[in-house]
Amino acid sequence: MFGLTLAQWVSILAIAITGLLFLLLNEMAKRISWTAVVLLSLVLGVLVGILFASDSGEYLVWVELIGSIYINLILALAAPVILVSIITGFVSLQNRQKMKTVGLKSVFWLLFGSLVAAALALVTGLIFSVGKGAGDLFAGIAQVRESQVSAYEALARPFSEVLEGLFPSNLILDIANTNIVAVILIGLMVALACIGAIRDGQGEKVKPFLDFVEALRIVLYRILEYVIDLTPFAVLCLIAGSAGRMISSGESVAQLLILLALIYLVCLVHTYLYNGILVRVKGGTSPFRFFKAMIPAQLTAFTTQSSIATIPVTTRCITKDMRVRDEIAGFTVPLGTTIGMPGCTCIWPVLLVIFYVNAAGLSWQLPDFIRMGVIAVVLSLGSAGVPGIGVVSAVALFTALDLPVAAVVLMLPINTITDMIRTVDNATTAATAAVLVDRVASETEEAGVREEERI
Repeated sequence: MFGLTLAQWVSILAIAITGLLFLLLNEMAKRISWTAVVLLSLVLGVLVGILFASDSGEYLVWVELIGSIYINLILALAAPVILVSIITGFVSLQNRQKMKTVGLKSVFWLLFGSLVAAALALVTGLIFSVGKGAGDLFAGIAQVRESQVSAYEALARPFSEVLEGLFPSNLILDIANTNIVAVILIGLMVALACIGAIRDGQGEKVKPFLDFVEALRIVLYRILEYVIDLTPFAVLCLIAGSAGRMISSGESVAQLLILLALIYLVCLVHTYLYNGILVRVKGGTSPFRFFKAMIPAQLTAFTTQSSIATIPVTTRCITKDMRVRDEIAGFTVPLGTTIGMPGCTCIWPVLLVIFYVNAAGLSWQLPDFIRMGVIAVVLSLGSAGVPGIGVVSAVALFTALDLPVAAVVLMLPINTITDMIRTVDNATTAATAAVLVDRVASETEEAGVREEERI
């Protein structure tokens, strides 16, 4: 009928059922909290994925398209929102020393999170001897097509190029390419220039510009609110696609499943134990309150597998529920999508290297593993928070250690499944850094007030 195949009719049925579930979620949003709606959408997405699972994923093609559109909308808004947020936020501080403190503390906690993640992955991998006895998995490494290897090798750039790419070269292109660090640096330079002009008595001259930026910020935030309100619907669509692929895949390698379990274990320990301890000890905040506030952001990270796409939701969670100041959240959270990202740049590639070293029977000693961990942390300085960055990080680490990139290709079957929990770790660690920086800034201000009162 109408020239449609059975698969096309099933895909139409899938999108129709999804539309009905959208109506249900919309009604539930009037009765329960937003967090509960996002959790409900996760459950519904799994059910849709199971119901319409197929080997090729053709039944859920239209459902997944909705999720992809949501991610594109977030990515389109991310760089402009970050730019105006940093300009207005730091100009409001009116203090270069505060800007310096926020910047340095943010970088410190983000890199420290990567260092701890690399150490956890290293210790776990060595304790469990991950990969030992899995030599058969790499028996066909020579048969991996040269074109595949070359394509992945091209992803790994020299570290000098990584550092160069962190700095702005063209404002329009940096925004279009979501070059987060470059956008942040541009925002900081503009904010510093405005603060300097105000201190030199030229406040009235720069006021029209600042008024325009503030007006633009209000408009962008209003648009962003509309898009974030779509999060439960996007979560349903994205998790449906992921669940459908996982259910329909019957081929698996036992050794890769062990590696998969260890990656989830290390990511969960880093996400909840490490960040929970920091939030309690250094942030003076209840970990339960923090993780409850982070549920929507973590679910968004889990389903989108994009740290950048999670920025608006993470920022909303910590500013609304954790009372982190806008200027700090608007700086630290986006920075955490390029500097750090422990799940994708440290835990995943480090465990892949240990897996291959053990499987191939290489005679590595402890200094070799420590060197690997240090390189992983250094490489975490410049990455992009988009789906697939874990592959780029793994290829870069294997290349730096003179290990075959073809080994990464053979371990890719578990990439997407692990990317979910890795992105959760990335988003949570960035939020933790923002909470800690906000705490330090508050203590510094309180100390300054007490000193003024004493004088």
